[in-house]
Amino acid sequence: DGCEQAVFRDGLCVTHFKQLGLDEDGGAEAVFRRDQVGVDDMVMLSPLSNESIVENLRRRHAEDVIYTAIGEVIVVVNPFKRIPLYTQRYIDRYNTQHAHELPPHIFALGENAFRTMMYDEDNQCVIISGESGAGKTEASKQIMKYIAAVSGKGEGVEIVKNIILESNPLLEAFGNAKTLRNN
Repeated sequence: DGCEQAVFRDGLCVTHFKQLGLDEDGGAEAVFRRDQVGVDDMVMLSPLSNESIVENLRRRHAEDVIYTAIGEVIVVVNPFKRIPLYTQRYIDRYNTQHAHELPPHIFALGENAFRTMMYDEDNQCVIISGESGAGKTEASKQIMKYIAAVSGKGEGVEIVKNIILESNPLLEAFGNAKTLRNN
């Protein structure tokens, strides 16, 4: 099936996957194809060069695999289209998993920040950078959505969740500038 080196967990190919079959709102059951699409973590690229990095990202982007790791850093190539990667199924899949156990995803980054904040009681900061129109606002919203979804229940937690989720319109206001790429 093209994944001789893969590790499998709950039927999901951990090192290579392509998500298929979800309707736009994520209501259908996800189906994962175990085809290798480039390299999940570019630290493993051989040879490591500008050309191999660009080619790996190009191949993954062409197959709608938009997340790629470089060690603990996640590179996202904006697909400029809707890909249903942010459903409850994905939240459940990444909840309580270590980043290296599943393919790179913004929820893996959110889980790592949340886990460190809760268990190590260490403040966290996620730096999201990129050009205008690259998807920074969307990435911020998805991390906040993930943390709100996994942070549990209770009066204090609900207050924090509401503060996080209510900051979305402010992010939208700063993130919706008209650019050459998103116009």
